[in-house]
Amino acid sequence: MTFLIVLVGMLLGNWRDVVALVGSLALLAGFVLAGAAFAIGTLLATGPTVRRTTMGSVAAVRNVGPALAAVGIAFAGEPAILGALAAVLLSGLVAALPIAAFLSRGRGSHNTRATR
Repeated sequence: MTFLIVLVGMLLGNWRDVVALVGSLALLAGFVLAGAAFAIGTLLATGPTVRRTTMGSVAAVRNVGPALAAVGIAFAGEPAILGALAAVLLSGLVAALPIAAFLSRGRGSHNTRATR
């Protein structure tokens, strides 16, 4: 929830910078990075498929805290940089949500059988 609150705040405060990035390779890079992080997280995790794909999902949605701290320190909270960070985080979320939705369909039926 905190991630979504921070992301919405960043988008509302820097929406012009986010819109300026539409059509740029920065958004595609965030999308590809999230997909790659999911794949790498899944491949490096051990155990059953449910655990491995959960770890991949967690890897795909990066922790925004360190990125915000780095931007605040290195760029003095520059609005254009915050907007770019918000846009890249949003594109990563757009990549991670369909994967999570797809995986949750299979897990729901698995969990229902386990509780019977």
